[in-house]
Amino acid sequence: MMLSLLLLPTVITSITAQAKPTVSIYLLTDKAHYKYGQSGKLYITVRNEGPGPIAIRTISVTFPWFGWYHGGWTGNETLTDLEDSLVDENDTSIEFEVEFTVPAEGRAAISSVATVTVEYEWSDESDSETEYIPIEVEIPVTQSEVLPLILSLTAFITVLFIIVLIALFFVWLSFRKLTLAPAASASQ
Repeated sequence: MMLSLLLLPTVITSITAQAKPTVSIYLLTDKAHYKYGQSGKLYITVRNEGPGPIAIRTISVTFPWFGWYHGGWTGNETLTDLEDSLVDENDTSIEFEVEFTVPAEGRAAISSVATVTVEYEWSDESDSETEYIPIEVEIPVTQSEVLPLILSLTAFITVLFIIVLIALFFVWLSFRKLTLAPAASASQ
């Protein structure tokens, strides 16, 4: 019995050292929405809820405009060299910041959601957690080059139509006076 009590701390330590820690990712942007060509910041908070410490190895961010453009991949960031990013247990957290720029030209985005994946290690094991955040990009309202011409032609045709209606009204009045006048003189 005494031997069991003496070995109990060692057994509990080895069990908690092998237990997978609960890791949460919290994401926040510095603005609610962005315009084309505008820069912004993505704040990443990694929280370790235990048991045991974790070491963050990489953080990968894939933005909605990710793709092959102008001869290279753009729209993704990977934070590496995070060897000193050790997050102890007991609800401790560490924060990271990723700067980005929304492309100035319109790119076909499949979604408006950025994906953040955090790869971490504990004991001799490794795992990853993924979280998502929407990054809203304002769609600019544009005006066609021919729209002013179309509006001008529409206004011209409307004015012309009104003039024709007024002319037809006066012609009708004149015609009515001519048809009514001979009938009145014939009865006298």
